[in-house]
Amino acid sequence: MLRRIFPFFALSLCLVSCGQPEAPRPNVILISIDSLRRDYLGVYGREPLFAQGIELSPNLDALSAKSTVFDDAFTTTSWTLPSHVSLMTGLSDRHHGVEIDDYRRDPLHKTLAAGFHEAGYRTGGFFSGPYLDPKYGFGDGFDDYASGMMTPDDLAQRIQIWMTSNERQGGPPPPPSFAKVMRDRLSHLDITSPRVNAHADRFLSDVGQKPFFLFLHYFDAHYDHIPDAAELGLAGKFDPGYKGQMIGENWYFNGAVRSTTPPHERRISDRDLEHVQALYEAEIHWVDRHIGMILSQLEQSGLADNTIIAIVGDHGDEFFEHGSIGHRSTLYAELMRIPMILHIPGVADSGARVSSVSRIYDIAPTLLDFAGIPALPHSEGVSLRPELEGQSTQHGALGRIFFGSPSGPNIQDSWRNTRYTVIRGFGIDGNNSNAAGLAVRQKRANANGALLVFDRAEDPKEMHPLPQKDPRYQEAVKLFRVDFLQSEAMSASLPHSPIPHRWAPSKTAEEQATLDSLGYTSSDDDNGETQHMPPLKPFPAPNPAH
Repeated sequence: MLRRIFPFFALSLCLVSCGQPEAPRPNVILISIDSLRRDYLGVYGREPLFAQGIELSPNLDALSAKSTVFDDAFTTTSWTLPSHVSLMTGLSDRHHGVEIDDYRRDPLHKTLAAGFHEAGYRTGGFFSGPYLDPKYGFGDGFDDYASGMMTPDDLAQRIQIWMTSNERQGGPPPPPSFAKVMRDRLSHLDITSPRVNAHADRFLSDVGQKPFFLFLHYFDAHYDHIPDAAELGLAGKFDPGYKGQMIGENWYFNGAVRSTTPPHERRISDRDLEHVQALYEAEIHWVDRHIGMILSQLEQSGLADNTIIAIVGDHGDEFFEHGSIGHRSTLYAELMRIPMILHIPGVADSGARVSSVSRIYDIAPTLLDFAGIPALPHSEGVSLRPELEGQSTQHGALGRIFFGSPSGPNIQDSWRNTRYTVIRGFGIDGNNSNAAGLAVRQKRANANGALLVFDRAEDPKEMHPLPQKDPRYQEAVKLFRVDFLQSEAMSASLPHSPIPHRWAPSKTAEEQATLDSLGYTSSDDDNGETQHMPPLKPFPAPNPAH
């Protein structure tokens, strides 16, 4: 079976066993596309809404034709920071504990990059969004880890323009915390794919004789949806007949899209919403083009035949499917189901599709496995090699979210297998919470039952929860309970640093450099010492009777 499906790697084994020189170890490229929905790629059946004659994702589709495509892959949450910690550690959010901005990767949890580095690989990582900053622990294991966002000088210049305008209008001087707010906001307006590619080009042009691991993070599909800022006229190509006034800038905060206060009632019309979706398609096309440039460079440099490539989305985006927009809000399919493509050179049955459930935290174990490198010592994810060899494995996909909002904390967890989805909501249990952790109490989801349970076989968009009396409801919760208890048992065995060792710095090096250039001193402070949110205590086990 191994030789039939993996001739490239079988050849390596033969050369060693026959006493001949060992074949070169494979290079590995991992590409993460921020905010990319699974159902917005051609390989998953998407065609542009209005752009006739234009392929939405031609380069990813072409790569998929000679790769393995995972049809039922899931992330761990609906926002960037926790999902990328899972991607890099092989751990779900419950296990790595980075569920809010206050925390960084636990130093005791080894990264994928460190695994490659210790195996003698040259490692490079280039990112383009604030949550991939080294302050969260992502730089560990990389020889070269750099940002593709605008430079601190450019950021300071934009902030200075804003500060001058604010001063003229009689506004108070902003506190140092405004640097992070402005960095986050301006990242939504930045165009970063060309800078990420410039970093990648430099890295690939100087790889030398050592095998390499390259991580690329593309952010331009993330809202705001402003494709004309990337390429003038790109928006018109994807919605040539649009006559309305809706724009993609300020998408998440635009009062013409939805009311600005909870419960955020929808105001945008169907046609205007389709226009924004077309802008999103244009940005995906832009990112696909830049990934195509990397793939072409591999071919031209002779590296393609010995390079494993993994493509993954970190989470999706919602366009009012469940009453909201953006992400970091729910755990429904449009946010949690992600594209996942794995290219292994020499695979005979290229273009294969895997229907069993896979998780974003399976990627690190899989890449290390195919590179012949020992697994991460505490990995929860598993190698997907059996799926590529035609063996279907059964395991559930766990998800969580912990987010504060004006209406109160948003705390949920989820579970999926090949048939069912279960989503739970929680509130804070004040009587059992303290500085060591926040306890939760389970909410009643709706009149049908304590949990939201969906039969994905007949309701893939998760719109119609099953009533509690339905036998499928009971079956799904029982299966969830088995995986949940197994996960909790593993969590108890994992090493964890003391909580203060897992706090992220209050400012990134970039934010501090920006503040320095604006005249703030290191003694400037917001309101005394930084206050950190306690971590979540363990959730109760799901109970079919509730």
